[in-house]
Amino acid sequence: MPVLSRAILLIALAGCTQVPALDERLTPDLRNAPYPRLIPLDDALGPPPNPQQEASELEDQLTARRDQLAARARLLQAPVVDDTARDRLEQDIDG
Repeated sequence: MPVLSRAILLIALAGCTQVPALDERLTPDLRNAPYPRLIPLDDALGPPPNPQQEASELEDQLTARRDQLAARARLLQAPVVDDTARDRLEQDIDG
């Protein structure tokens, strides 16, 4: 069966399906319930954010993160074995 005829058959079968009525699922208490009270969107969202304050807080967070990463990088660049331990290891290897 070619692909086009399969697609037509699938569309025809989809058109024959019974879609359930959504209003049949409502219970009587929901059907008779009052609409919720509408409030202005400005009241619901609250005061608008202060962009200067948010920018300052973000800058502080990023500066602290930068400082933490710089300190971590310094630790990673430090030698793993100090000089006294290196001398002792070399004596053990040579001796």
